[in-house]
Amino acid sequence: MKPHFVRLLLATCVVSTSRAQVDEIPENRAVILNHAPSISKDGKVTFTLTAPKASTVTLSGDWDGGRTPMMKDERGKWTATVQLRPQIFSYTFLVDGVRTLDPANTQLKLGRMATASSVEVPGTPPMPWEMRDVPHGQITTITYRSTAAGDQRRVTIYTPPGYQPDQAAKLPVLYLLHGNGEIESSWVQYGRANLIADNLLADGLMKPMIIAMPKGHAYKPGEPPAPGVSPTTAFKASVFQEDLLETIAPLVEKAYRVKTDQPNRAIMGLSMGGAQSFSIGLGHLDRFSHVGLFSAGGSSSPEVLARLTADPNSANAKLKLLWIGYGRLDRGFAGVQKLTDHLTKAGVGHTLKPSDGAHVWPNWRDYLVETLPQLFR
Repeated sequence: MKPHFVRLLLATCVVSTSRAQVDEIPENRAVILNHAPSISKDGKVTFTLTAPKASTVTLSGDWDGGRTPMMKDERGKWTATVQLRPQIFSYTFLVDGVRTLDPANTQLKLGRMATASSVEVPGTPPMPWEMRDVPHGQITTITYRSTAAGDQRRVTIYTPPGYQPDQAAKLPVLYLLHGNGEIESSWVQYGRANLIADNLLADGLMKPMIIAMPKGHAYKPGEPPAPGVSPTTAFKASVFQEDLLETIAPLVEKAYRVKTDQPNRAIMGLSMGGAQSFSIGLGHLDRFSHVGLFSAGGSSSPEVLARLTADPNSANAKLKLLWIGYGRLDRGFAGVQKLTDHLTKAGVGHTLKPSDGAHVWPNWRDYLVETLPQLFR
């Protein structure tokens, strides 16, 4: 290296150091630093945030009683400790009313309308969604052109351990749908559907299957939202139904070794995805034999419900499983009760699973753990 180049490099380092000193955060700004949540052996989770200029900080999480005021020490560090059961929870800090992610926690819950930090409380023995030393399946993302929506879309595919594209044996398929606030990768990224399936398969509790997780929001090309309707909720159920039945299902059946008859197709989903499962699954009993509704509220399609209850014998003959789960604190609680009362009165067989909690992912993970072993038996 030539001497004049060394002098230039040293000068650059000095300038860079000087600039770093000049650009330090001013004294009058709130400096937010943090340490990721600490978890004790008995499930107590301590959240901390350093925000010396903040007046109030509140911990907000998706567990029961999810808001906890945080206490500030003399150095400006805010702390709150909560007792949590073994699960995966999302949370944020409300710093003087402003929703803030945990800046030192790299674990995130990605969403369509909001992102949150997440914390996993492990169990003893390990919970079904925890990483275990068992054979693992593969996750693949397929990009395709949607005729119904007129855009490029993605579907996430889970194949079980040992699956080979050229194998002779074919597998049943589950279409697993996300909610309005989620994205097509949510069931894997935050729901841990792949790890749940891996662990249940390793324990001999479920049948091997392909799981297809598509993007559930669909719009007609160039069609604006109706007056007064937010663009985030202006999706068309009929457009997604067309996309699933006419593009996604044929794509999956062509690309993977799956069975294509009605007894070997299932559809389940959470919230919006549960409503879609209701209208698509129960509206097409010639194609689907297993339907799961996770916190889906009441009937999303009066026409489908009317046809279903008008001929309960036919519905019961075709349906191997109609599973309905909801939290007692869910905002859709009354709608679910009305729906199940209607089904019971009409004689349509179904399984009802009320649980604690509200409209949250901890419930939906539990529901998936319970329903996967019931499919394709």
